Amino acid sequence: MINLPIIHFSVEWWNTLHQGATITKFAKPSIAPEMLWPLLACILGFAFFFAALTMIRLRNEILSRESHRPWVSELANQTVRGNR
Repeated sequence: MINLPIIHFSVEWWNTLHQGATITKFAKPSIAPEMLWPLLACILGFAFFFAALTMIRLRNEILSRESHRPWVSELANQTVRGNR
C-alpha cells in the first residue's frame, strides 16, 4: 500500500515518463471532448453492468440460502410453469 502514494507523487513531480491527470482535474479536463464523452459513457455502462451482475449474484445467493423455505419452491414452480 505504501507504493500507491509514491507512484502518485512520482508521476506528479517527474512527468517526463507519464502524462498527468487528464479527467480528474478540477479545472478543465485535458482530454478531448470527442474522447471524454465516450469514455464516461463506457464507465457508466460498466457500472450498470456491474450492478446488474451483483444483483443477479445476490438473488442467486438468497435463493441458495433459502432453498428449504416454501416460498422458494413456489417461486420455482411458477417459473417452470411459466416457461412451458
